[in-house]
Amino acid sequence: MGLVLIGMFFFSMILLGLWERRRSKKQFLEATRKLKELDGDFPNEVDEK
Repeated sequence: MGLVLIGMFFFSMILLGLWERRRSKKQFLEATRKLKELDGDFPNEVDEK
């Protein structure tokens, strides 16, 4: 019975890691998309004095 619990714990940690990795990648892609969108809103001109 103890081996089953250890196996379930190990399996759940692997699944949690994969889920967290996918979630963080999705957040990263969303943040880069928003950043590019904001960067496009501002003019790229440099003020020369």
